Amino acid sequence: MSRQQRLSLPLFFLLIFLPALLGGCAGMRHHIERPRVSLADIQVRGIKALETVFLVQVRIMNPNDEALDIRGISCDLKIDGRPFATGLSGEHHRIPAYGSALVTVPLYASMVGMVSTVLQAIQGGGNQGPGNIRYSLTGKVRLGGSVFEQTVPFETSGTLPSLEPGAGPG
Repeated sequence: MSRQQRLSLPLFFLLIFLPALLGGCAGMRHHIERPRVSLADIQVRGIKALETVFLVQVRIMNPNDEALDIRGISCDLKIDGRPFATGLSGEHHRIPAYGSALVTVPLYASMVGMVSTVLQAIQGGGNQGPGNIRYSLTGKVRLGGSVFEQTVPFETSGTLPSLEPGAGPG
């Protein structure tokens, strides 16, 4: 066997088996159903001259038969269709199979944007009637460990409880 044939033999095996090996690794990753995300709570954390900080709790539900590792979350809150606040969290959470967890995300709102949104609502800019505030929360959840990571978008919307005095649940 010549020297050139001895060098081509390992190269030949590498070219044949490398795609099969890589294809096998890719096949190990099965389909993960998207986690469901919903707004659970919102609280004012702090008010400054030009910014308000909110703590938003989102419930992340895992519809899969194995645990999910949450590596981070980013989100944007709109009130009556207008951008209101944005934020992110790098907290790590492990959500058990068919389980859920509350994840707290700090959101930051510009005072100028907040005043504009409130004035719009007072002037009847919202179309849900007095006291009803429509919201939408959109963002991305980062899933996975060090090898297989993916980013999953989410969107949830609804109506916030009335802020009118005496209009609470009765």
